Parts: sequence; structure tokens; C-alpha cells
Amino acid sequence: LAADGNWHEIMAEGVANGIPADGPQDNKAFTYGGNHNITADKVGRIITAINVAATNPGGLNITEDTSVGSIVTGGNLLPVTIIAGKNLTLTGTAAVVANHGFDAAADTYTGLGNITLKGANAGLIIQSATPAKITLTGNIDAGGIITVNT
Repeated sequence: LAADGNWHEIMAEGVANGIPADGPQDNKAFTYGGNHNITADKVGRIITAINVAATNPGGLNITEDTSVGSIVTGGNLLPVTIIAGKNLTLTGTAAVVANHGFDAAADTYTGLGNITLKGANAGLIIQSATPAKITLTGNIDAGGIITVNT
């Protein structure tokens, strides 16, 4: 049984039950259930948190302005591509197992891999309530704008 705040369609449980994935859902967290490419294509989408788990995620494609809370992992990293003129905002929101199906501490991005900024004005915005709290471990490739607010 998935927690109410977990977008379970992308998890192995949802795939096994034939539930089609229709992009991340607002104010929900999700766990990768396999090698999936997910496209955040709704304006202003808010993803509470992402659990990469022990899968090999295909990637997260940002084609509309999107906010993501924490991104945690069981070992693998989530590559992210942001298209020109769109922003990914890392908000540092926490997830709680009772509400979202897994725990993710605030300002945690251990599951975030390489970030590709594809074109002019592709943006990565980092917001942290705790100064110097967020650590990114992947590479940031290509041209774009990086904004840090702590």
C-alpha cells in the first residue's frame, strides 16, 4: 500500500499493476522502479522528493519550470537535463515515510547526478534554508544560469 503522498505509478508496484505513468504529480514524492526517463512537462510542477533507490534511473527531463525537494539514493544517481528557458529549483523539502513512502531529510541531494543545461537561460536555482547545507556531487555541463539563495 503506497502512502497518499507518493506517486506510486512510477514505482515497481504501479508498473506491475498496469498503472500508466503520466508524469510527476504535484506535491507528491516518487521512487524510481527501474530505468525510466521522466519528463516534468507541466508548468510550475512541485515534486516533494525523489528516491532514486537502487535502480539505474534513465533521467529527469525538465521541459517546464519545476521545483524538486530532496533527492535521495540507494547508490545510483539521477541525471537531469534542463531545456533552454526553463528552470529546475531545488527547494530542499523533506519527505516523511508516513506521508511519502520514504524518508528524505531536508536539503539532501545525494541522489542528484550530472546536470545538463541545454541552451540559453536554462536555469538551476538552489534554495536552502540552511546556509552551506546543500552539496551537489555531479557535473554541471553546457551553458545556462545557476542561482544560489541561502
